[in-house]
Amino acid sequence: MSRKHHALDELQLRRWLAAGEPVAKADGDGLTFTLSDTRAATWILRYSRGSRRREMTLGSYPGLTLSEARKRTRFYRAQIDAGEDPATNRKVERARVRAAITVSQLCDDFEEKRYPHLAATTIELYTWLIATLVKPALGSLDVQVVRASDVVYMIESSGRPWSTCQQLLGITRGVFAHAVGKRLVDANPVAGIDLTAIKGKRPPKRARVMLMKEELSHVLAGLDDKLGRRDALMFRVLLATCVRQSELLRARKVAVDLSRGSWYVPAETVKTRDAFLVPLAPLVVEWMRELIAMAGDSEWLCPARNTHSKTGRVGRCALQSSLREAFKRNDFDVRRFTPHDTRSTAKGHLRNLGFSREISEIALNHKLPGIEGIYDVREEIPERRAAMEAWARFIEECCTGTPAAAEVGSNVVPFRPRKIA
Repeated sequence: MSRKHHALDELQLRRWLAAGEPVAKADGDGLTFTLSDTRAATWILRYSRGSRRREMTLGSYPGLTLSEARKRTRFYRAQIDAGEDPATNRKVERARVRAAITVSQLCDDFEEKRYPHLAATTIELYTWLIATLVKPALGSLDVQVVRASDVVYMIESSGRPWSTCQQLLGITRGVFAHAVGKRLVDANPVAGIDLTAIKGKRPPKRARVMLMKEELSHVLAGLDDKLGRRDALMFRVLLATCVRQSELLRARKVAVDLSRGSWYVPAETVKTRDAFLVPLAPLVVEWMRELIAMAGDSEWLCPARNTHSKTGRVGRCALQSSLREAFKRNDFDVRRFTPHDTRSTAKGHLRNLGFSREISEIALNHKLPGIEGIYDVREEIPERRAAMEAWARFIEECCTGTPAAAEVGSNVVPFRPRKIA
């Protein structure tokens, strides 16, 4: 397709600019030089799209020279001949730039919109992952430019163990799914990433430990000397109530009713997001009473032990660290265990004491399957209280080395497995 001969030259442009009179002169191919009455010199590209006349600004003179203006005109003319509309393309691109946000801003929006629907323990984990790993690696990037390779590099360079990388991959996938939902990106860059390809096969999970009666007796004997009175009380309460460690660490004193012998665990602190009532046996009530007294003016049952805490609660690793140090000192001559193993220990002994699987599951606040789990909405569950009282007597027997007297009115008979010759 032939083009008209260029009509303008630099000398003319400088003369018009010096004169300061309004000008609008075509150079050819739709390129026009305009000089307004305010002495603003601009390059305009005029073209047609069907029956519609279109125009777009290429730049200002002399910042954009005549030669550069012609180059841009040829570039956009090629797009026009291919059926595109450069002016519309530019508007779309500018709109995308205005709408673009960084990964850091996306994470903030994710936290604002998604966190209200999550459990406190999940929020704490996600907050740590985002602040410690996601934002430092990807935070400054625009969401639209993040590629799967960026996420893979973040995981590879994190130096974290397999389980943490799995959590990191999960939260990153969730953050970018949030971006897809907001239509900031068309596809999730995390989709298709296989952690096994990055970190290799998942290491075998640590098996849960059920401490046998002899081991429990050894652990509980002189526990105050091994862990200190406060950590020893926390461990005993954790063991006797069958709760998750996070539920104990987030317990407020007002949630413990010593006169009623119960402890209300609110939904926001529970992994399953279902509030529940923990029955407290008389022995556990006394442990709770002492913990409350130790807490002083704090609202928390287990308050922080230094002034640097942001939450006011004791750290989630405090009891674990205390146990680890005791093992280092060889204070425990038993299999290694963690605070979470108190639940598997309780589960096994409750079954050995003759309680059904359903009652042991309720004691651990596991969701019951099927219709039973839907319609059994009792807050105070007598069967659970009976199980917890029997379990507390078993713990007391381990502490003292002598059988504990059953509470008046109890109709639970501890089950002793038959010895096999």
